[in-house]
Amino acid sequence: MNRREFIASAIALGMTASVLADAPSAAIPFETFKSYFVLNTIHPEKGQNCKFGICTTHEQFEALFHPAAVMFSRQKFISPDYFNDHAILYWIEWGNTPWNYTVELVEPDKNGLVVQYTREGVPSESAFFSPHLLVGVEKTALANGGEVTFQRKGK
Repeated sequence: MNRREFIASAIALGMTASVLADAPSAAIPFETFKSYFVLNTIHPEKGQNCKFGICTTHEQFEALFHPAAVMFSRQKFISPDYFNDHAILYWIEWGNTPWNYTVELVEPDKNGLVVQYTREGVPSESAFFSPHLLVGVEKTALANGGEVTFQRKGK
């Protein structure tokens, strides 16, 4: 699926996220969070394998994600105060591959924000996964009434 088809299908399914603020004209600073899992009650829309959007409050975030405790690693968790001036852009993709995502760039475009990312993974023949990408940006980086588009590089 190319970028145009992906955006068209996302808009048709009501998967566009809207926010309030002004977008800067250069690359946007961001941080990623990996210490979470998708709640088992969250599923893709019928016929889809992905879900994406924006969490602007801690309550919205907690309705989708839960902290994942991992021994012997440095974990970065999101405090409720983080949402005072930040938002989380999220991408969830269900399937038989536990993808490892890397964000290359977050930038504004005429419709909102574009998150450019790459992914690597090895498919499993016996398991089902819900890998996800969590990107924190300042709320001021979000465009007025804009969309968030996740664009996989190299595709």
